[in-house]
Amino acid sequence: MWTMGLFKDKADRAGKLLVSLPLLFCIGTVNPSSLMAASVKQEWEIDSSQKGGGFSTNIRKLADLSGFQCSFDQLMTFADGGAKHYAGSLAILKPGRFRWQYRLPYDQLYIGDGQVIWHYEPDLMQAERLTDLETVNPVVMQLLAGHVKLSDITVQEQRFDSTQEIHSYKVHVADAPPVWLGFSKAGHLVSIDREDLLGNRNLMTLTGCSYVAPSEKLFSFTPPAGVEVLDLRSAEVLPLRAE
Repeated sequence: MWTMGLFKDKADRAGKLLVSLPLLFCIGTVNPSSLMAASVKQEWEIDSSQKGGGFSTNIRKLADLSGFQCSFDQLMTFADGGAKHYAGSLAILKPGRFRWQYRLPYDQLYIGDGQVIWHYEPDLMQAERLTDLETVNPVVMQLLAGHVKLSDITVQEQRFDSTQEIHSYKVHVADAPPVWLGFSKAGHLVSIDREDLLGNRNLMTLTGCSYVAPSEKLFSFTPPAGVEVLDLRSAEVLPLRAE
């Protein structure tokens, strides 16, 4: 699972809050050797114009953006036949600012201004101040933020959807398990897709993207009056209290 909390019950959700965003791009546990078991796939590193040149251009384009905004639609389908649908918007402004806003199935916000990270759930009247998202530091988030070098990326497989004109690449980033990244004809990231060993699939599509850097104001957050504020930062980063 990748997505925000799945439980409306406050007690259940409280235990899930810190893993919500990580689940957005969770890569899961995959044995790389199993990927090659059924058949031998060509695998190459993106290190020349002759091999994976289009992908290289797309990744550089993503890295060169100062910021962007998109709507997203996320569909999780499970091996047992079940499914979950999520939707919202995301915005990134380099360096270090991000905003993940879920509208479905309920409002939830992760926002970072480069200094402070907040997690806010209006229906719970609760805001959490976090140290970082290191424990949920998804590879795709690093790609979106332009923090991944081409030398760290290996393409294992690629395919082309002629109907939608989407080029997709199954990639490894450093030692992380693989994920499929889909790019439009214009070279923009439009889909993120992975399937785990149990057959559960998580597909996120990005639409309505603006590649103009968002305003810094979009990444500021002050807990509304009456909201409970929980400081979940680790002790080493908490400010010293005056005696």
